[in-house]
Amino acid sequence: MRSPILTHRSFPVLFGSAGIAALLALSGCDQGKPESDSQQPTVVEQSEKTEQQILSGKVMYRERMAMPQGATLTVTLEDVSLADAPSTVIAEQHIDDPGQVPVPFTLRYARDAVMHDHPMAYAVRAEIRGADGQLLWLTTERHTAELGERASGEEITVMLQRVGAEQSAEARPKTAMVKAQEAGASFWAVGNEPGWHLAIYPDEKLVFVGDYGETTVTTPDPGAQTEGTETIYLANTDTDQLKVEISEMPCDDSMSGESFDYQVKVISNEKLFSGCGQDL
Repeated sequence: MRSPILTHRSFPVLFGSAGIAALLALSGCDQGKPESDSQQPTVVEQSEKTEQQILSGKVMYRERMAMPQGATLTVTLEDVSLADAPSTVIAEQHIDDPGQVPVPFTLRYARDAVMHDHPMAYAVRAEIRGADGQLLWLTTERHTAELGERASGEEITVMLQRVGAEQSAEARPKTAMVKAQEAGASFWAVGNEPGWHLAIYPDEKLVFVGDYGETTVTTPDPGAQTEGTETIYLANTDTDQLKVEISEMPCDDSMSGESFDYQVKVISNEKLFSGCGQDL
């Protein structure tokens, strides 16, 4: 609101020129004052705790030879704490046509998956297969990874050894997808943030592993329902509900860039997971 104009006529006795000057000075002081404290910027403090952690590094081999066209690099982060039990896959990345070494990789895993009251052991493994699925290079020694509170943040270098013809197939480490295929799965789907995968064993079961391996849901195969170009599975147990929607649309993995033939959505106990899938 504009300040009233003061004149000698309005205040013939009480104000002289000095009084008017003082009033004008007081009026000017209000013009620089903020209208409201609510207009000041609000600083929002973000929690330092993050649910998702990242382990980065590079894969190399010593041979001075080009990687063949159509090759696939698979890198896995595993819990190897129990020497007398199979390792547990925490995170996995597939990279098609990775180019020439060194090849960078990024593994994402849940912080809660590696936070324990007692020490645990983790390792990174990798393998390179040709376009025909033949194993060409793989890790032959342990590449230890420090995770959780002991994580240094430094990149890890994974050195691979070339596979000789005399090396038996039984001695070679296998990825989760290869293990599922050999166990009878006919369809495989995978997604990120949080990491998950799904295997469909026809006429037997559906196995969904979510939250970077923290949760596993296994249901009987309910049979597929077809709606146009979409295939749907509605599976239930006494404790879990699983809905799988498979659409015949090209899909690129958001992490590795690998191309798939299907887009896949999984709703596990009302939580949505999106990713890509392929026939095995």
